[in-house]
Amino acid sequence: MASLTQDIELLFNQLELVKQRPITDILDRIQNKDGTFHKRYPSGWKIKNSNDTLLPTGINKGGVYVFWWLNNSNESLEPFNWKMCSRKYTLQGKKISGQSGSDDYHQVEIEISDRLEMYKGHIPLYVGKSADNILKRMSLHLQINQSKYRRKSTSDQLRRGIERLFMQHPNTADLIVNHVGYSFINLHGKDEVVNRFYLEDYAIGKLMPLFNIDIER
Repeated sequence: MASLTQDIELLFNQLELVKQRPITDILDRIQNKDGTFHKRYPSGWKIKNSNDTLLPTGINKGGVYVFWWLNNSNESLEPFNWKMCSRKYTLQGKKISGQSGSDDYHQVEIEISDRLEMYKGHIPLYVGKSADNILKRMSLHLQINQSKYRRKSTSDQLRRGIERLFMQHPNTADLIVNHVGYSFINLHGKDEVVNRFYLEDYAIGKLMPLFNIDIER
């Protein structure tokens, strides 16, 4: 039976202590012999095979993970100052009432400039959880095989957030490869469902990641 078996603040402290890893740790470079890219991987990248021995231990199990914008050099935050970065994005809010037959929704604009100045060190982008395979869940977030991502789904919050901030950028996969990292702790299987739920929510509240904002319906 699933139950709350661990102290959530202690679990969060463990998550905070995990060193952030570059996203390239879970990626393979894909390129034809003539230097061109495979049609299935126009970005030139794909997620590593789950059996790859170079993958971090435990990434094929369940747990809670964080995507970060790595801030480890003087140039790390430069993309946020580019003209092609809007520093804001729009989320769809509640349906507009009082308009019979209308499918119009409130549009809520999120401004991140003040938030960027609030963070110290690496910038939290998204906190998520997976019951049994963090790598699989992360691959859905990244959609890294595509240079420019526009398709909407319920599992691509990280890539969608990057795309919204950098709509004018010709290759947001490059931004992810060059600037995004991740960390995680394992909480695997059905017996950890309660701990995963509360740790994810607790970490969102503590870290205030850029792309976890959910507009009330």
